[in-house]
Amino acid sequence: MNNVVKVGQLEIGNGIPKICVPIIADTRENILQAARKLNGQPFDLVEWRADFFVDLYDTNKVMEVLQLMHNEFRETPILFTIRTSAEGGNIPISIEDYIQINSEAANSGLVDLIDVEIMRGDDVVFVLVETAHDAGIKVIASNHDFRKTPKKEELITRLCRMQELDADIAKIAVMPRSERDVLVLLDTTLVMKELHGQTPVVTMSMGDMGRISRISGGVFGSAITFGTAGDSSAPGQMPLNTLHTLLKYI
Repeated sequence: MNNVVKVGQLEIGNGIPKICVPIIADTRENILQAARKLNGQPFDLVEWRADFFVDLYDTNKVMEVLQLMHNEFRETPILFTIRTSAEGGNIPISIEDYIQINSEAANSGLVDLIDVEIMRGDDVVFVLVETAHDAGIKVIASNHDFRKTPKKEELITRLCRMQELDADIAKIAVMPRSERDVLVLLDTTLVMKELHGQTPVVTMSMGDMGRISRISGGVFGSAITFGTAGDSSAPGQMPLNTLHTLLKYI
């Protein structure tokens, strides 16, 4: 059985998959507007996709947004994410800036988790995991392949590597090219649950073909799924209300 990661009162890895909703907006005002639209919606944690923020390189303005979000989501965990263009995100970013901005967010006292891409390199992951843990927050190590679904052995290797690097949660998202690719992703999830349960895992097959994995992933061991209340952060995400309803019946 996967270990449970507790973030505030939220237990990730226990019960049905937790619903994470991304906020994708370019300015402080638009971010606040998107946050307020979530009032009353069914979700468990919120992800700020900071790679869309026009003032990402201005520390003071990043902190202003994080404070606004902290005030808006007092009881809801906040995940801070810079998704790089190499993994389907909005910006290219240097390693130095990636470390610095993530470290500032981790040390702000305003976020509960940070996302760290393992393809930035072991040294980068090590530094950010250590920084986050010293600050008392959790790390989701992640990897995203928008072109294909690697073989099951490779997916398992990547997820296990995230665990070896001391991430609290291991996440992988891949693009299916066939129905069998979706089965590969789900089988990988089950193998991780049965044989490598050191941490919760989060897996998804993207696009229309992979949408079923966002609904049924919890049956195989995936601990978080992503839904939308506006712009989506990856292909195949479903509206929050639809996702919430379907998860109750799976």
